[in-house]
Amino acid sequence: RELLAADMAEIIGTVLNDLQGDGNASNDIAVAGAGVTLYRDGGNGIFGGDDAIVDATSTNGSGKYQFDQVGVGKYFVKVSLPSDLQFRAGEDVREINISVDEGDGIVGPVIDGFTSQQMVDAAPPIPSSDPSSQLDTGVLGGERDMWVELTESNNPVSSVALASFGGNLYVASGPGATGNAKVIWDGVDGNGQLVNPTGLGGVDLTEHGGNTMTGIALTSGADHPNAIITMRIYTDAGNWSEFSTTVPESPGGSATGQAIFNFSDTPTAQGGQGANFSNVGALELTFEGVTALDGQVSLIGLVGRATKSANFTASSRLSVGNQVWSDIDDDGFFETGESSIAGVKINLYKDTNGNNQYTNGVDAFLGMTTTDASGRYLFSDLFPGDYIVQIDPSNFQSQGPLVGLASSSGNNPATDPDNNVNDDDNGTTLAGAGVISQAVTLSGSGEPTNDGDVNSNSNLTVDFGFFGFDLVLDKTVDQTTVAPQETLDYTVQINNEGPSAVENTTFVDELPSAVTYVSSSVLFNGSSFNANLQHSGGVVTAEFGTLQPGDVVVATIQAIVNDNATGTLVNTATVSAPKEINLSNNTDTVSNPVTPRIDLAITKIDSRDPVEPGSTFSYNLRIVNNGPSDATGVVVTDNLPATGVSFVSASQTPTTNFGNQLIFSLDNLGKGESRDLTINVRVDDDFSGELLNHTEVVANEQEVTYTNNEDTEPTLVKVDPASLAGSVFVDRNDNGVFDNSETPIGGVEISLKGIDIQGATVVRTTKTAPDGSYLFDNLVPGTYRIEETQPARYRDGKDHSGTEGGALGSDPGPLLIPNDVQPEQLQDLIFEIKLDSGDAGLQYDFGELAITTSKIDFISRANWW
Repeated sequence: RELLAADMAEIIGTVLNDLQGDGNASNDIAVAGAGVTLYRDGGNGIFGGDDAIVDATSTNGSGKYQFDQVGVGKYFVKVSLPSDLQFRAGEDVREINISVDEGDGIVGPVIDGFTSQQMVDAAPPIPSSDPSSQLDTGVLGGERDMWVELTESNNPVSSVALASFGGNLYVASGPGATGNAKVIWDGVDGNGQLVNPTGLGGVDLTEHGGNTMTGIALTSGADHPNAIITMRIYTDAGNWSEFSTTVPESPGGSATGQAIFNFSDTPTAQGGQGANFSNVGALELTFEGVTALDGQVSLIGLVGRATKSANFTASSRLSVGNQVWSDIDDDGFFETGESSIAGVKINLYKDTNGNNQYTNGVDAFLGMTTTDASGRYLFSDLFPGDYIVQIDPSNFQSQGPLVGLASSSGNNPATDPDNNVNDDDNGTTLAGAGVISQAVTLSGSGEPTNDGDVNSNSNLTVDFGFFGFDLVLDKTVDQTTVAPQETLDYTVQINNEGPSAVENTTFVDELPSAVTYVSSSVLFNGSSFNANLQHSGGVVTAEFGTLQPGDVVVATIQAIVNDNATGTLVNTATVSAPKEINLSNNTDTVSNPVTPRIDLAITKIDSRDPVEPGSTFSYNLRIVNNGPSDATGVVVTDNLPATGVSFVSASQTPTTNFGNQLIFSLDNLGKGESRDLTINVRVDDDFSGELLNHTEVVANEQEVTYTNNEDTEPTLVKVDPASLAGSVFVDRNDNGVFDNSETPIGGVEISLKGIDIQGATVVRTTKTAPDGSYLFDNLVPGTYRIEETQPARYRDGKDHSGTEGGALGSDPGPLLIPNDVQPEQLQDLIFEIKLDSGDAGLQYDFGELAITTSKIDFISRANWW
């Protein structure tokens, strides 16, 4: 059979499962049933959709696959694994290139090149044979055994000969001679005739240099047809395979034709199970029944296909996980009645440095997940190796699912997860890194099956227990702003939000210094409870003992705001218990701004009533702070009557004096303190009627009542009638004084003119009585003048300005004479007489000088006397 061209390449390989991930193929197991597909490159040199499928197969029980009869070109081998296996990224495809030379097949090792010289010859008489053994390191087994046998001969000089020389094996039989010729390769045994079936020691003829040897090839020729060559291959004496071929006829029997004994061909004969070509003990080449034959064999060697290997290493799909739970009794073991914790963020790291511990910045982060509603977590599709599970630090921060919890301490130190014990705590707190497990080693088919599943590729024993409780205190008060003497009801609610029970719970409430404790009470889950609540020095304490998850304690504290309270009342309550982690919600504070309240009262009374125009009097004010708070920024505003008075002075200088308004700053006025003010005023000369004075007081604080913050005081300005009186007389001594001895003059006309305080013009006239007197009564206070009509028979004497003042027309001094007075009236004029209420102006006398004395005068005088 001729060697076939361009179809002699093959692609083989093995798919193994690296259970331990150690890269040691010796402990890997075969992957059977993996799908293997051969693609021819579509031309871009990259595996993709343009590649055409050439062939497909599956791995056998040994994990092996083979594609043969592969031609020249670029190929891709892709493996599809069973669902429980996986490749690392990019490991599922291999590129294979078949060159032109590789496509033509591979010439393997030479069995015998016949370069050494050796000859055997069997000559008559018959039977005749000749063996020979030749050591030759260039032949298989290191020795060539040759043997010829002459079985028939009708020519006494014809023989059968076999010779090795110059790269050829020569076979020759003389005319009429028939016999057999053998070449044996069975190792070094020094026996040229007998075959040692195991002499080669189990040489493998199926592989060389990574290529698959498919058969034994030889080049031969004979000088006549029908010459037979037989190749027998031994594994041992009982198991052999034999192949035969006809030697091609050639001129002179030169070696020109090639034949191949393919291992895959059906042998022409065999012993036992036939030969195992990978375990060969001997080879035997026979020329049978040659008569008058000349033939040659130029080469015997192995030939095969170019073998391209593409081996694949898969890994089991591994997983690690289990649960995070609330270890209520803190014993490190998950037990009936304990609950799982959902929403916990969990990270997975590769133990990069292999130290079995988490090393920040070194161990590689692989992924994150969160626990489900059952507290379960799982990291899947993992490769064999060492992994570290981390409970992320964020779980313990505000709003995190593990706030207030700590890693279980009941089984400290936490167990190594490689113990494969389920439901035990494997976490250890690491500062700044949350809670960490030791490294768990995952290997294919090596994980526990008693951890909740029967999957030997899944480890569900890495559990994390957390112990803790969260006492939450919430404090409220029934008011926002408060005032002195008001009652405050503080309510404090304490919840144990679990998940564990809490023991030795204590409570402290620090009352503000400006309140006075009144009473307190406690409800436990809605019922009265003796909490040994005590008060001392403004601090309320209580012992709540053991609180189970969900228990609620409500404490009510009553206090009264002190009179001197100011600013903001701050009340702080705290609950505490051993082992609590989250203290952020154990304290609460309420604040009540204090609105100070005061009751300022002001009273006003005038110093006298009624008063007269032109007089002075006082307003006496008393300001009192009736509390309960001290008053600050006390200001008194006194509104004097808009008309009728003018400010004179006050016992305290006003800060503002504008128009009729006086403002006094009294600064601060303590509770129960009083302050007096005196305001002095003068009544206008021209005013009569009622004066109404209004005053009020204010301060910075809130008033209890405004009804007593102001007062109004009326004062009557009473105008009593005034009068002017005088006499006209004969002033004998001309001194202007009406002496007893002087004579009155009756019947003299006296005129009064003036403007009263109400602005009215007053004009009145009278005549002197016989006694010389005159009277203008019921006068409204004002400014008046009196003019005498000069009596006949008298010369003008001296006039007298009376008790209420005034000026003589004859001697006005700095005063101006009224415009309507004629010069001739000046000698009998008294003006600028100012009469106030009730004034009685007297002695406004006019003295006259007698011109003549008559009997009538004497008679009149006598009558007057």
